[in-house]
Amino acid sequence: MSLFQTRYRPAPGPSKVINGVLFNLSWFAILMTQSSIIAPVIVAVYLLVHFAVIGNGKAELLLIAAVTAMGGVLDQLLFLAGLFNLEGTAATAPLWLTCLWPVFATTLLHAFKPFRTRLYFAAALGAVGGTLSYVAGVRLSVIDFGSPFWGPVLIGLLWSIMFPLLLKLSIRFDSPVDLQQTSELADRRAFD
Repeated sequence: MSLFQTRYRPAPGPSKVINGVLFNLSWFAILMTQSSIIAPVIVAVYLLVHFAVIGNGKAELLLIAAVTAMGGVLDQLLFLAGLFNLEGTAATAPLWLTCLWPVFATTLLHAFKPFRTRLYFAAALGAVGGTLSYVAGVRLSVIDFGSPFWGPVLIGLLWSIMFPLLLKLSIRFDSPVDLQQTSELADRRAFD
């Protein structure tokens, strides 16, 4: 059985908790190292554990790749626009920052899945949670807001739109084939 095939998974409640805890630990570890060498290793280990324990197969891997690509481009645009600076000077987004995106992407089919049908709440959560995450990241790293006032405000507005859109996107990657395999596996276990 491949690492990216659907297999027995913990119940949805514990899966969400496992995903949320692993995400936060990985986010913090990447932020604390701020290393373009160590951060990809953290992501690789995180993804191996994620797919071994709760991952949703190849479809989720494609979602992670898509969100990482979009997030990497977004980070570069935010740096180019001057919303962020690196140690007070204009720069491009560092690789370790981009490494936060695949870790975040795993939450869309797990910890944040219930918010897919509550888009107004997702927008509010994106505005508040996204802003707080970036503010914490700025305080713990060498990255600064270009404007201490407008930076968080613009991030809040951006994430109030982006988070619901990413949740909607994740629906397309909640693979019916993987869901069918999970159902068949559950049926086989019921008769064993």
